[in-house]
Amino acid sequence: MRHPILLDIIKARKVLAGFLQPTPMHRSPGFSKLLDVDMLIKYENHQPIGSFKIRGGIYTMTLLTDDQRRHGVVTASTGNHGQGIAYGGRALDIPVTVVVPHGTPEVKSRAIQLLGAQLHVHGDTISDGFEHAAKMAREDGLRYIEDGEDFGLMAGAGTIGLEIMEAAPDLDIVVVPVGGGNLIAGMSVAIKAINPSVKIIGVQAEQAPSVLLSWKQGSRVTTETSKTFAGGLATTFPGGLAFDVLKDKVDDMHLVTEREMMSAISVVFEQTGYVAEGAAAAVFAMCLKESQNWQGLRVAALFSGGNLGSESLRQIMG
Repeated sequence: MRHPILLDIIKARKVLAGFLQPTPMHRSPGFSKLLDVDMLIKYENHQPIGSFKIRGGIYTMTLLTDDQRRHGVVTASTGNHGQGIAYGGRALDIPVTVVVPHGTPEVKSRAIQLLGAQLHVHGDTISDGFEHAAKMAREDGLRYIEDGEDFGLMAGAGTIGLEIMEAAPDLDIVVVPVGGGNLIAGMSVAIKAINPSVKIIGVQAEQAPSVLLSWKQGSRVTTETSKTFAGGLATTFPGGLAFDVLKDKVDDMHLVTEREMMSAISVVFEQTGYVAEGAAAAVFAMCLKESQNWQGLRVAALFSGGNLGSESLRQIMG
């Protein structure tokens, strides 16, 4: 399968304009002063499901054939991707089944069900979910949608890159959280096509470093576990289609610890007034670590989502 190019992402944006408004992007005076950079934040937590995943979720569903729409789709998720597909299914009247691993935050599981999808809890990791969802697709005649291996999901995610470039075409750095790699791949296609000098920097959890290891090695690496509280980062291998793109377009990758992400949630709340989920907090945790090397540069941080349950928030904030 080919990956999206800029024209595909422009087409995706035109389709999504019938469903979604562009999300805000504002300069943060607090972070700019704290980090000694010109910091802009792209607020994907303003989406109807509180996450960027709605973009790809809707767009990939619009690409289904009539037969696929009638039979429905199945996917595996740690939460937000499932919500995105469920939202797209509700908007287009397509049956959706979402497989989530044990331990998925209740706030995300409940949201998937409230959007009308059937929820199946299976396995301990997202890899278990991928296998089970693929099996259900074969047995029940459903269309299997895998994050990191899907053209529509990547094109939809890439529309964030278009919006960022339109708001600030002279950026120096864009910082993006990385799970399976679909988001950073799609955004990189759009950003690099418009301004190749922008540095794309990815950040993963130290407990789930498969994409960073793959990027360094130049080939896909699978890790045994992905034990991070940041569900959006909890993957054990990069998506194949995503890796084909990001291996050549991402300029740098970093890891952050669980403690660093948890600490960043408090800082983000103080500076923005919003609660960041783990994947979004990873971006700001890395900025707090690395900004001494970026002094005076113009940096965009992706606030990828804000779906952190109240129980998790209480535990993190103490």
